[in-house]
Amino acid sequence: MVKRIVKNHELQILNREFRYLEQAGVMTPEQRCELEDLYEVEEGLSFTKTLLYVGSILIGAGILSFVASNWEEIGRVAKFLVIIALFIASTFVGFKMEESYPKTSRSFYYLGVLVFGAGIFLIGQMFHFGGDFQGAFLWWSLGILPLALVLRDKNILLAAAFFVLLYVSDDLYLSGQMIPLWTLLWLGAIYYLNRKIGFSKATAFITGIAALALLGSVISFFLNGQHEFIYGMVYLVIGIALVIAKEKLKDVYVILGYLVHGFAGFFLTFQEAWPVDWIYIPFSILYILFLLTLVKKGSLLSIVILCVIIFRFYIDISFDFLPKSLVFIIGGILLLGFGFYFEKQRKKGGDAHE
Repeated sequence: MVKRIVKNHELQILNREFRYLEQAGVMTPEQRCELEDLYEVEEGLSFTKTLLYVGSILIGAGILSFVASNWEEIGRVAKFLVIIALFIASTFVGFKMEESYPKTSRSFYYLGVLVFGAGIFLIGQMFHFGGDFQGAFLWWSLGILPLALVLRDKNILLAAAFFVLLYVSDDLYLSGQMIPLWTLLWLGAIYYLNRKIGFSKATAFITGIAALALLGSVISFFLNGQHEFIYGMVYLVIGIALVIAKEKLKDVYVILGYLVHGFAGFFLTFQEAWPVDWIYIPFSILYILFLLTLVKKGSLLSIVILCVIIFRFYIDISFDFLPKSLVFIIGGILLLGFGFYFEKQRKKGGDAHE
């Protein structure tokens, strides 16, 4: 049976509960041992791993720095062979050490990833391929994604997702001059692999941001940079949809939803965001009421967003009529009030369970 991977503090809580059940006579010592064997602590970033990974980065940086500093003195063919040889050597050493020294092996794989990426930039410069700076990151992502699949490595997959984000964040796309629609397939592949090789919240978060940036390029392409309120409304709806569907989504996507509708809602509370000046007032009231409903359900992030919105209006209005010290005092009272309310709601929930 495949063991369930949990964090160290989660396993400690489970073991404490198992011991309590054993002492209470609910389960036997044999049953407790069987349950404990079903769980395994998630392997974190140990001191050994840190040394190996930092060492591989330093070695890669040193080799590439040497090559780059002597770039003009090296012939074109020799440059290409040096880059290819470094990449093959790093990957080969990682493969040969995989069974005997898996941690050291993984550091050599990471070294190969760094050499591969740097080689893309250097070869592009050498053969004058042209193109934009972000385009090299896309090819970097394309090259390392198969390696992430074969090694089932979350860190390499995270790097691939981050490079795609850098690519779609190019001003050429965000300004709406072009739409890199085919990258949607690549984001879908990263999303699939993230579920297949072991879910990573960081990869899911980066992939989500990249998808939102891709959506921004689509909106910019059709709106040609006009009607800013449409940007806000689209992202507001997406963020709220993610929050409402939290029962069906993983926590990282729900957090992303809060951030998206928070930023979009904050943007739409400004008069300049709307084609008609007075619309921002009823929108702000409705958005604050929506946040209050989320606060009532016990959402801590909604309290943070609500406080930011309230501060935004206090700074906009109160600085003209009230002393600065009074503004800060009022803001502090509001924060204490929300903190008290949230603790009261949590206490009610605890009493109900009891």
